[in-house]
Amino acid sequence: MWYPDRPRGTRPGARVVLTAAAMSVVTACVGMAATDRPLPTRGDGFLVAGYHTYWTDDAWETYPFGILDRLYFFEIEAGPDGTITDPHGWPDAWAPMVARATSAGVDVVPTVSMHGATRFEELFRSPERRDRLTYEILRLLTATPGLGGIHLDFEAFEPVDPLARAGFTAFVADLRSRMQALDRSWILSSFALALDTDDVYAEDELVDHVDYFVVQGYDFHSAGGPEAGPLAPVTGWGRLTWEYTLERFLALGVPRRKIVMAVPTYGYEWPTETDEPGSATRGEAIELVLSPPAAIVPKRVRALRRAAEHGLRRDSASASPWYVWRDEEGWRQGWFDDAISLRAKYEFVREEGLGGVAVFPLAYADRDVWEGLEHAFTGPRGR
Repeated sequence: MWYPDRPRGTRPGARVVLTAAAMSVVTACVGMAATDRPLPTRGDGFLVAGYHTYWTDDAWETYPFGILDRLYFFEIEAGPDGTITDPHGWPDAWAPMVARATSAGVDVVPTVSMHGATRFEELFRSPERRDRLTYEILRLLTATPGLGGIHLDFEAFEPVDPLARAGFTAFVADLRSRMQALDRSWILSSFALALDTDDVYAEDELVDHVDYFVVQGYDFHSAGGPEAGPLAPVTGWGRLTWEYTLERFLALGVPRRKIVMAVPTYGYEWPTETDEPGSATRGEAIELVLSPPAAIVPKRVRALRRAAEHGLRRDSASASPWYVWRDEEGWRQGWFDDAISLRAKYEFVREEGLGGVAVFPLAYADRDVWEGLEHAFTGPRGR
């Protein structure tokens, strides 16, 4: 899961000047640049993807495969030495899911992940470790015929050594080149921060080596953040919006069709100072899940049920649903996304000509979300 307790803000265009040694890491890697080839879609040209998270077990049996183009398995964890440290059962435990998805014409794509700036630096400063991970990823791809490619989810939320940043770019370029040499149908995509406040990634260089970015279009208000508010506002909340995020990526030279926006099916409930939207928080939030079946993450608080109990409100700027209530310790605010607020995000993707959307995670969604996706991207409007 993408962990949310990160500071927000941005400094567009900021870039630490690389040393000559760091630059040589990139230039020494002669990779094959990604072309602007069509996204792997079956509908109207917009990618409709989603994440199956390992902790939601067999929830995949309920997915509407008929409206999905890609299914990301989340996650296969990599260690700082370049080895796979925890595949979470991949591939054997997930063979039925892969068979079901591929029989429905859905690409299955493993997600290789890592969390933390220190681990990121340890891995990507070392050419030997990068090569080891490249080998491990190629082995994953060749061991399971029929996969659609690889998705990279390397997350760091604090500044990293410029040598490590350059090393990550070199790794992606080399991986891309080696994947293409084995199977030109494989697609390489990468997680990207909406704002990249700490300037971890050289997106303007990475864009030449990935088929598209999956942009973390949520957690603009995070579980550990200073204020409560919508997780994924399109507009109305200053720089903490999709509008501002799109401006940033376009300024970096990323083509619109290489931007896939990730949308959440969860939310947060914060202890807050007041009952006003955007109130300062008094501590860490609890996570809400939209409305999954009872057997899926049974101990998590259901957002729609909580909102029904305390009175669902809707933010006029973002269309996000929220509620507020008071316990013996003070005010509490819950914010999340539902089919109505997600509709505004789908419209934004269509109107701006972006690549598509990726739902995180699929298991927390409900029938209304599925119907909204189908209408927005594969229904009559898309034909």
